[in-house]
Amino acid sequence: MSIPTRTVLTVFLLIMPFFSTAYPEPFDKAEPIAQVYEVQGNATVKISADNSIIAVKKGCLLAAGDSLTLDKNASVAMYFKSGGRKEVLAPATRSLYKVADLLPKAEAYNQSVPLFGATRGLPQAVSQASGFFFPQEAVIVDSPPLVECTLFHGSGEVVAPGKAAMQIVQNSVVVDSKKFNSLGYGVPCVYEPQKLHGQTEYKVELRLELEQGLGNIAISFPLYIAGTFDTGSVTKYAPFSDPVYRSVETTAIDHKGKKRAITAIKQLVRRGVPPQPVIVIELFIP
Repeated sequence: MSIPTRTVLTVFLLIMPFFSTAYPEPFDKAEPIAQVYEVQGNATVKISADNSIIAVKKGCLLAAGDSLTLDKNASVAMYFKSGGRKEVLAPATRSLYKVADLLPKAEAYNQSVPLFGATRGLPQAVSQASGFFFPQEAVIVDSPPLVECTLFHGSGEVVAPGKAAMQIVQNSVVVDSKKFNSLGYGVPCVYEPQKLHGQTEYKVELRLELEQGLGNIAISFPLYIAGTFDTGSVTKYAPFSDPVYRSVETTAIDHKGKKRAITAIKQLVRRGVPPQPVIVIELFIP
């Protein structure tokens, strides 16, 4: 019996007080809040720290006070450290934009979250209010992450977990994958993708094949690896990734004539020395 993949019934954030870690700003440049992913046409940026003007290139880090100048019909796409991808397209005239004004709009906490999840940890340009979040489609990390998936069961009838597969897709092409042929409850399946590069967009796909005729469960989400455009950024700045990412998705399945809900909790953590980003997915079968 097959089930609809990613039938989202409810998505919400786990609320807890959080304030981003304070990092001292280097004297030569303010802490960046965005990284340029793509540039079309001619664009320049005026650096707020020293008023210098440089050409905008893929990988450039931008601070809140920096100003973008886009020539006619030029466009710049960027990822923001606190969540969201934003593309700016100049009209038929030369246009000026302050980076802080391009931050994705903060949404009220009680509104529905687009796609799978949202991120918290608001920059200083936005009020530190626990009741707001940025709509977030991609998980943003500063280096290739681990993906860890663990299956749990509740007090109901235990369903045999079967097997699973994880893969990384770039432009509809699978660039790396791993299969897990024997799953166990409470035992993490750890996947360390290979061949991943900085300043690149990917999609993470997880497929869980349940036994006893329950069909498949599929979870997928975009991943952006920011990387760095110069070696100095590694030591100057805090990691360019989501400070907090936590989300919940529930999918209904049919089991022996009854509806059972499988809940997926996804979060971003950092482990080890030096810290490595880990995308932790926990699946609960009641």
